Amino acid sequence: MPAAEPGPEWILSSFGSESRSASSVDNELIKAARSAWPKALAHARRERSRNRLDHDILATEVWERLLLSVAKTIGRLNGRRSQITDMEAYLLGAFYHRFSRALRKESRREEIIHLVSSFDELEAIAARRDTGRGRALDASVYAAELIRRMDSWSRTVWIAHEYGYSWKEIGRCLGISGDQALLRFRRRMQILRDRLLRRK
Repeated sequence: MPAAEPGPEWILSSFGSESRSASSVDNELIKAARSAWPKALAHARRERSRNRLDHDILATEVWERLLLSVAKTIGRLNGRRSQITDMEAYLLGAFYHRFSRALRKESRREEIIHLVSSFDELEAIAARRDTGRGRALDASVYAAELIRRMDSWSRTVWIAHEYGYSWKEIGRCLGISGDQALLRFRRRMQILRDRLLRRK
């Protein structure tokens, strides 16, 4: 690892504060981590050519979580020898797997962000929804106003039609044909609509 970067002891010190001191963390893990990190970082940087995410930061986060996880597992063994024969190979394999999974997760997140890439688009979507709701509200208010201004004959016909009576049945009750009932109702509704539009 370059001298400017903190070594694995620094990462493992937070784990050491939980259960045991950093100096007692398995020396094999520290040695393997020092050797494996440059290879892990090189792998992350190779992946950069395929994806524009900031891989160094993501690689560091994955690496830190991996070291803490392995240290915790070693701590649970209570001094017994772990079954890992090549710690560096184990760390690299685990890193490649976890880093690939983190990249997929980040890529999915980026795709979602690109689907709606700006506040303008969000506002446009919201405005379209509001317009639809506004139209529905306007139509219901307009219908309520029409019903309120109907004369008794028109209201009786409208109620009968709403309850499912056919125009033929409505006409029979009124003593006229179904076609005459429909035409008379439409004509009265048109007159009423014209009055309402003139008022606006």
